[in-house]
Amino acid sequence: MRYAVIIYTDTTSEAAIADYMQQRRWDRQRERRRRQRRQYFLKQRLTGVFLLVFTALAVMATGGDTTIAIITVPLGLYLLFTKEMLLVNDFYRETKER
Repeated sequence: MRYAVIIYTDTTSEAAIADYMQQRRWDRQRERRRRQRRQYFLKQRLTGVFLLVFTALAVMATGGDTTIAIITVPLGLYLLFTKEMLLVNDFYRETKER
């Protein structure tokens, strides 16, 4: 985050103050987007972990039938390790529209 110091005097121009305030708004917006992105990928990874745990529980519940693992294990691993945005939510829609 960039910090600027403006000393308010009678000679401080309104353009300098406006520019400083605009930079602060952009910095806050950039930081908010960074937090949203981090939160998005955390949710995606947790969904992948949940899917793998669900697979293990489903295999135990069915007495060892691993048919469900054909779909859920690759999907869970992909959700866990990819850097692509796979879950569709509001953040995904906002990002894809830009």
